[in-house]
Amino acid sequence: MDLLDVLPDFDLKPHTHLLHSLDKNNVTVSQLVALAPTEIARICPLPPRDVDRLVKDVVKALQQDMLRGVKRKRKNTADTLGELRNEAKATKIHEQTAVSTLDLNLDGALNGGIRPGHITELVGESRTGKTTFALGLLLSVQLAPPVGLGKSGIFITSEGPLNTKRLNQMLASYADLLPEQRPSLDQIHTITVTDLEAQEHILRYQLPVAVPRYNVGLVVLDSVTANFRAEYGTRTAAQLAERAAELTNLGNTLRQIAVEHDVAVVVTNQVSDRFDDSKHLFRSSPATASSPATPSENLPPAVAERRQMTQSLDHQQRFFTGWGDDKGTTQHEQMKTPALGLAWANQISARIVLKMESERQEYVGGSIWKDKKPSRTFAVVFAPWAPTTKPPIRYEIAARGIVSTAEPEKLVEAPRVAHEGHAELLDETLWATDEDEEFP
Repeated sequence: MDLLDVLPDFDLKPHTHLLHSLDKNNVTVSQLVALAPTEIARICPLPPRDVDRLVKDVVKALQQDMLRGVKRKRKNTADTLGELRNEAKATKIHEQTAVSTLDLNLDGALNGGIRPGHITELVGESRTGKTTFALGLLLSVQLAPPVGLGKSGIFITSEGPLNTKRLNQMLASYADLLPEQRPSLDQIHTITVTDLEAQEHILRYQLPVAVPRYNVGLVVLDSVTANFRAEYGTRTAAQLAERAAELTNLGNTLRQIAVEHDVAVVVTNQVSDRFDDSKHLFRSSPATASSPATPSENLPPAVAERRQMTQSLDHQQRFFTGWGDDKGTTQHEQMKTPALGLAWANQISARIVLKMESERQEYVGGSIWKDKKPSRTFAVVFAPWAPTTKPPIRYEIAARGIVSTAEPEKLVEAPRVAHEGHAELLDETLWATDEDEEFP
């Protein structure tokens, strides 16, 4: 419970009987404000009325604290301007720091590299090089700025031990640097987590101590999926709700470490197969084709159906999953999605998708066929510091790590219109409601 960290002067006496249960269930101040009191009372469990009083007192205290902060800032205009200038300078410096991928094309797509203070996800199928990508970051973070952060890295693994043989192979690419400038395996700290209980204990209690002690600039969790898949085999509604709560707690823990210690947190994620229900989902009766939020009684049936399909999760998820929006891929390759669903997607700051085309054979002549070299692509799906990568960047897995195969100048494109490829989203009939007078 971070109540006293957020509001040090908050009066706990009227709510002492609630604190133990709230702390036991890792309920934060942000959850108190965001969730309904009945939901918090169900999670803990606690009397709903008591929780409601606590929430009201917390909101009131937050408002008073904000007003006091505004008054302090207005106290001296000159000091305020000076503070703003210093904050702008600090922000500019912070924006320039990143962990480089050591590849011009990939760094260009990431607008410099992986940023501290954020959770970045690497998602893809097996053999796309997710772990290799993460191992390369563990080495480059040790380099001096602006290439790295000049700090060490922590590798938390749930799928196998740290591949030191591969790291030594990648270290050979730094042979041209002076000995004191080269990264070292001594600056990579590793630990294995075998289940969710051990993972939570390490992330919540041990990691916050280890980060400042070892001057850590990068934390890698490889992978975030393994333990959740092992402990949540079935998909009942109760288990999905419980898993979503655990994913929220995991995201809060990693985000707190990233922000408080200015650390880059990178997690790898697996993919799942998905089923396309969009062809059947909206072939229902007219009564189920509308909803109270988007009344469609005055719309033609075809427009109403297309509008509901466009606003559905099945249609919208292509913008944040990284799959389903590539015109050049096959239907089989499109039917993938990052594991752990929307609950986890809301916890991360950035998502990078690594894809590999289906293995094919190429006809040489006569009766001779040869295996076609697999083609892998890199793309930023979303990130607060970088735009979506279009088209994706082709890469290969080399001895020194992930290496793009295109020349840097070939990636320069003419400016694209923001809605290119999604002109249907500007169709006013899909978004207007009966109360709308005009399309904005």
